[in-house]
Amino acid sequence: KPTKPLKGEALSLFKKGAEVYSREGHCITCHQSDGEGLPAAMFPPLSKTKWVEGSPDRLIKLTLHGLMGPIEIKGKKYPGQVPMTAFKGLPDDEVAAVLTYVRNTFGNSASMITPARVKEVREATNGQQSFYSPDELLKAHPHQ
Repeated sequence: KPTKPLKGEALSLFKKGAEVYSREGHCITCHQSDGEGLPAAMFPPLSKTKWVEGSPDRLIKLTLHGLMGPIEIKGKKYPGQVPMTAFKGLPDDEVAAVLTYVRNTFGNSASMITPARVKEVREATNGQQSFYSPDELLKAHPHQ
């Protein structure tokens, strides 16, 4: 159930995103069904963080290409030895759906992410051959 009521395309994306999130080997495996992650295993939470609620483009980039390296979330440091998996194999509509889902559940409330935006970011970052580092993404999107 979304944090705040959604309608139209946002609601459709949200519903599809819940299914993508829950697939075996996808988001739920590390971030868990409650979005709180597994801090003991160094999997960070998705609830109420700037990484989820902030810049849509930053979130799309880290979902497509993965993330590796030290990161601090809600005052807890994660060494980032186990990378966030790159999901560039997912089609644009599924990436948009799952990101709309995480941005509107687990207490989060942020704008939807459209398949068209995912497509633009995918094309713009096509040359990215490896994981992003948290610093790279924070420098590229400093104010969100």
